[in-house]
Amino acid sequence: MAVFMLMIDVTIVNVALPSIATDIDAGSSAQSLIVSSYTLAFACTLLTGAWLGGIVGRRTVFVTGMSVFVAASILCGAADSPTLLIAARVLQGIAGGMVSAQTVAIIATAFPRERHSVVFALYGATAGGAAILGPSVGGILVSLDMFGWGWRSVFLVNAPLGVGAMVIAAASFSREKPAGVQRLDVLGVVLSTLGLVLLIYPLAHSYEHGWSIGGTSAVLASLAVLALFVLHERRWSRAGRHPMVRVDLFRQRTFALGCALSVLMFGSFTGFFFTVSLSLQFGLELSPMRTGVITLPFAVGAAVFSVLSPTLFARLGTRMLPLGFVLFGVSMMCFAALTYREDTAHSLALLAPPLFVGGAGIGVFVAPLQTTIVSGTDDTTVGSASGLIPTVQQVGQAVGIALVGLLFFHRLPTLSDALPPGSTGWIAAQPYIVAQRHVFFVLSAVVACAAVLAFALPKRVAGPPPVPVPA
Repeated sequence: MAVFMLMIDVTIVNVALPSIATDIDAGSSAQSLIVSSYTLAFACTLLTGAWLGGIVGRRTVFVTGMSVFVAASILCGAADSPTLLIAARVLQGIAGGMVSAQTVAIIATAFPRERHSVVFALYGATAGGAAILGPSVGGILVSLDMFGWGWRSVFLVNAPLGVGAMVIAAASFSREKPAGVQRLDVLGVVLSTLGLVLLIYPLAHSYEHGWSIGGTSAVLASLAVLALFVLHERRWSRAGRHPMVRVDLFRQRTFALGCALSVLMFGSFTGFFFTVSLSLQFGLELSPMRTGVITLPFAVGAAVFSVLSPTLFARLGTRMLPLGFVLFGVSMMCFAALTYREDTAHSLALLAPPLFVGGAGIGVFVAPLQTTIVSGTDDTTVGSASGLIPTVQQVGQAVGIALVGLLFFHRLPTLSDALPPGSTGWIAAQPYIVAQRHVFFVLSAVVACAAVLAFALPKRVAGPPPVPVPA
């Protein structure tokens, strides 16, 4: 329940963005930060949350984090300005990272080692499925307008679910504290967080305010800070301490390539839904409900092929990863082709097949991803490798939203200025349609390159060693 709720909050807000923008006057930069601030805070908190769970106990951190998450969700639902909503989303992401960090350790403790590969495959499928279902669920909630909440319901719905998760956790989780906790890498936390913020914020800020010397300086500074982070992690590890990121893991080909492919897929997928939700509602003027319904075939395709993925993985091995990229790329190109005419762009019957294919691509990619990434690890490194996977995915989503949003919003002003005065209907929708088509073309090229890169993986990989059970 907790994993599903935390992951669905990554994408559930996408369909609500147009309503949020209208209600609280959120510009394009604010819209991007409403989404990316959550994923960025989530990613920066995961490793710290795992350490904190080792100090005070998994149960305590889980329940406390969930209570903060519920409170932050209520603050999101009550926000009356973009600044307050973004601040509440940051708090929500921090709390979500704290909760999510405990789940791997709790699951590893609750199930015998021989069942870990199956259990963690289900864990990954749950997390991925929640993110994919987010736009559809968000569209339904906004359209139902329960109690007159409108877009606020996508946040307020977390309250009863979160309380339920807290009650279950308080009653069933062990109160024991892990032994032998390592010293927290405080400087690593600061450097990684600062580096990512310096990278993401100027990209989002440039949507409305243009690119500036300050923005360029911040991005360059982020690269320098992240380089310092890598150097610090190496020194920390050589000193015999427990680093946030074991840099030596990236010397393993399957791990390094798997993480790179994860960033590319999750960044592309999240950016895809971010811009599609805006184009369908601001451009084609579809309701949140219809937007959610249009994206539903994507979720169905992902669900079907997630179920089929174990059988496919036994036959295809890691070739499922390039297959996932190819299917997603074909989906976007077909979607782009349908946007050249008004009748096809509005047709759910015609949009459903390519969206189903795109979801199938995500389904065949996500399920074998963790097995592939940790296949080259041993008993001493599998825990660190498994802990890094959700962090890499969240960072990929935050960066993907920022970069895809920059590409999308960079095109809009020029296209809008070229419209004849008084344009309405299909003509008035063209700036969003053309900008979306441009995003599709670029993302299709990215996933095509990623598919080629995925062939560098060995076709067959060994099953991962069991994740060490925390003491």
